Amino acid sequence: MTAELPFKNNGIVGNSAVMKTLDCQISTAARSDLSVLITGESGTGKELVARAIHNYSARAEAPFISFNCGAITESLLESELFGYERGAFTGASQSRRGLFEAANGGTILLDEIGEMSTSCQVKLLRVLQEKAVRPVGAHEEIAVDIRVVAATNRHLPEEIAKGRFRQDLFYRIAVLTISTPPLRERAADVPLLVEHFLSESAKTMKRVSPPGIEADAIKTLSLYTWPGNVRQLQHVMQRLVASHTNGHRITAAEVQDALRDVSLLNIGPQVPMVFREDDSLESFIDRILLGLYNHFRALGGSHSEAARLLRTNRNSLYHRVRRAQLRENIQAVSDDDEFLSLDS
Repeated sequence: MTAELPFKNNGIVGNSAVMKTLDCQISTAARSDLSVLITGESGTGKELVARAIHNYSARAEAPFISFNCGAITESLLESELFGYERGAFTGASQSRRGLFEAANGGTILLDEIGEMSTSCQVKLLRVLQEKAVRPVGAHEEIAVDIRVVAATNRHLPEEIAKGRFRQDLFYRIAVLTISTPPLRERAADVPLLVEHFLSESAKTMKRVSPPGIEADAIKTLSLYTWPGNVRQLQHVMQRLVASHTNGHRITAAEVQDALRDVSLLNIGPQVPMVFREDDSLESFIDRILLGLYNHFRALGGSHSEAARLLRTNRNSLYHRVRRAQLRENIQAVSDDDEFLSLDS
């Protein structure tokens, strides 16, 4: 298997065991015309997988349309997906076809389908059952021939149990299921992804050639846990290329600096964001601060650097971290001389 999976213009890179499994799942899905549900954390490439399924299917020459269900209000979602007739509502000065009709013959990706309201889920279920859409304000239905691929970072069975997602719709969209692996489960692919994003970023920034990168820098990138997954790695490489000068190879120190600078914006599941039953607002904020601080320190950042990034002074940060540690019954241990010197 080559570094890039054998699908047209899909951009999926990797040759780890989990990616080989993903390759087989994409192949199986592409050969059928069944609905597919793609699950996985944010930044793991769910849309790339959906495009690969479409591009390798019998519908490849027809449209592929991606729609983010969580990026639009409920009141507009129906008109976007199903279209509307002139005069159907205030401001509808002319008829407009919806995305289902625009994707006729091809594939529509319903991204973040877990964000869709239950009322819209009912309407979507009818489209899947009848294979027809009725534009807002119309009296007649329009037949559509589309393949539906859905994607979500939510655990839909849990959403069903909580009454936030319809079970009958779940069975309609999850005839085939594919899970995109987080980057921490495919660390062996990081060198390939680094090479890919270096080249891609250099082209975007109109550089003559991508910069070189030291082996220690690649090792540092491979050891990082990547809470933001492949998307975060892409942004880090873009940042490194943007600051690159000709004839200079990217070093491990530069990688560490880049990771420190973006770490507070890409915390992901490493910081506890759940408000517990016994929480007060103060204890909740302390716990978030402690998670941010521990995550940054794990990257090798100093106490002073943490204070700078958190926009507070060193002493104030010291006392807040100590307080948070006491709340969580964590033994306050540090091998940082600078940190310990504040304990007076």
